[in-house]
Amino acid sequence: MLGHMRQGEPGEGEGYSGRGAGRRYIVASVVSGVAVAVAVTHVLAPDLKIDNVTVALLVVAVVPWLRDLLNSIELPGGVRLEFKEAVEQRIEAAERIADAALVGSGDDGPETDDATALADVRRLAAEYLGVRRSMASGSARTQRMSGIFARLVRATQRLADPDLDGWLTSPDGGLRLAAYARLYAVPVPDALTLLADAVVREPIAFNQYWGIHALDKVVDAVGVEDVPPGVVRRLEDCRPRGSDRVALLRRLITKLHGLR
Repeated sequence: MLGHMRQGEPGEGEGYSGRGAGRRYIVASVVSGVAVAVAVTHVLAPDLKIDNVTVALLVVAVVPWLRDLLNSIELPGGVRLEFKEAVEQRIEAAERIADAALVGSGDDGPETDDATALADVRRLAAEYLGVRRSMASGSARTQRMSGIFARLVRATQRLADPDLDGWLTSPDGGLRLAAYARLYAVPVPDALTLLADAVVREPIAFNQYWGIHALDKVVDAVGVEDVPPGVVRRLEDCRPRGSDRVALLRRLITKLHGLR
């Protein structure tokens, strides 16, 4: 058995018209044909044993043809394969949500009110932790947390001088997320080393995801050529789990090596 196969959401990929529809039809026909052939073989030779190695080789052979139909394949045992395009689309969608909360400078910028803004940040940080505790892991929880992060991006921009050092080293995951939101919106070159340390040690997947995003912004503010080698080595030694974080970190490390 190939395990669970998850279809892409509507609107992703090439769509169901023109060349994309024809290609999808061909791929679907091939996959269906293979499935029918396996079923017939099982009926005609029920004693034929197919070991795990054979199944794995069949998966490797079929996966390249499934990228037009699926975003991911989940195999028995919890092993999940995701196509690069699906990961990139998800990252780009998250960035659009956060970027929509960025506030321009000058007359378009928000009025600074540290007391009110700090209260809003702490309230959002607590709301984020409450959502993590009360909701089961999944797309609904991620969507709620992404909305809170976008509000943190906006709220932290109203602070004139947030305690980034304290937030980045805080045991409070909500405040660490607030630090990532602020540095995503207002990259501070001096925060590079402390931010990199926080991202490498970050135990919460959602936090680490946005920490890497913030780190990318801060690296741009510092200048790739001025990033200390020690920071680069720490990021190279970091081993996050999850395709989105792996893709983000790989993209950042590629950037760091590109101009060296």
